[in-house]
Amino acid sequence: MHRFSLLLLLALVAAACQGEAAEPPTTTTMTTIAPTTTSSTTTTSTTTTTTTLPPTPTTIPAAPARDAPAPEADASPPTASRGAAVVAAGGADLYRDREAAEPYVRAHEGLLFPIVGRDGEWLELLDHCNDPGWVRFDQVAFSPWNTTTDRPGAGFDFSDAVIVVDPGHGGPNIGAVGPTGLIEKEVNLDIARRTRDLLNAPHTVDWETGEILDGSAIPPAGQVWLTRPEGPEGADIETGLTFRTTIADSLNAHALVSIHNNAAPDGPYDGPGSEVYHQVTSTESKRLSGLIVEEMRRGFSLFEADWVGDDDAGAKIRVGENGVDIYGILRLSDIPAVIAEGAYISNPSEEALLATPEFRQAYADAVYRSLVRFLTTDDGGSGFVDVEPFTAGGLSSGAPVQTCTVAAQPDE
Repeated sequence: MHRFSLLLLLALVAAACQGEAAEPPTTTTMTTIAPTTTSSTTTTSTTTTTTTLPPTPTTIPAAPARDAPAPEADASPPTASRGAAVVAAGGADLYRDREAAEPYVRAHEGLLFPIVGRDGEWLELLDHCNDPGWVRFDQVAFSPWNTTTDRPGAGFDFSDAVIVVDPGHGGPNIGAVGPTGLIEKEVNLDIARRTRDLLNAPHTVDWETGEILDGSAIPPAGQVWLTRPEGPEGADIETGLTFRTTIADSLNAHALVSIHNNAAPDGPYDGPGSEVYHQVTSTESKRLSGLIVEEMRRGFSLFEADWVGDDDAGAKIRVGENGVDIYGILRLSDIPAVIAEGAYISNPSEEALLATPEFRQAYADAVYRSLVRFLTTDDGGSGFVDVEPFTAGGLSSGAPVQTCTVAAQPDE
């Protein structure tokens, strides 16, 4: 009898243990933003046990994802006359005009060009050097002009967003160089690709901490475009400013963010000296710049550095004597555009941060959060500089240096 009672007791204990929900596994993440402490919730009835786990922190990748492979060519001519085209696998012949006997280049597969017109089976484009050209439809994959009429703000569906991210500099135009040789164009591209990866996936954001989690509250953006690729051999390109803004305009994008890092500060600064330039006449560009400043200051302040900055760091404009934007990527764009100068690559301690995946991801996180807020809320941003705008020099022309070439498809 005692033996039977003992066996019965053991069976009841085992059944009770099976009815308990297991604790969620500990998630290891390299993120520098501390995860919110959230425990799992367990609901138990007489027949079922349901465990709801909180979103998990997104692990910081050592490097961003590789660019997508070159697409297949279109099978039929497009009906739209504006948009963007990606060179199909195997390359595409570009002509100065449709009557030319020979192409001026067989463009490298995977390169992006804005489409500004169409004549039957021919698409009119602007190449990387701001020169006009033509390509046949059956050598590219064409994406038409965005027809979404909803404007950014509360109620906007993020899955409809069309966003262009511009990695500043490229090719022989390397940008600033840090004290130990860190090259700005390479850092900018890494950050831009990390931003693209965030925009291309669903996420949940803890808006109190800024932490970006694996979740589904925010869907992937509808379209995300980079103005230059990671650079297969022979395709580390420089693109003209007119080319970059024409991509955004031809797609009717909702925002254009140009990623940069700074040099030559005024001196030490109490916290991150991030600055974001906005278009002088665009209230939406100004709002986006203020949101990026907010999110950069939030994310970067979690890192230790001997911060430097300009006396007027923040969201601001830079104009010429005639009152128009000096920077071509702002002046030439018809859609809300900003230039983000996240950290000072010329400052040794900030250069050291920019060399790490943790800080580069924090930069991308800040841009991502800013774009989500810009497109789906009416948040106004902050950090606006209320001083006389800087005026100096002439306007940037929008043309690349004479070393600009369109990257050619290598011979088989």
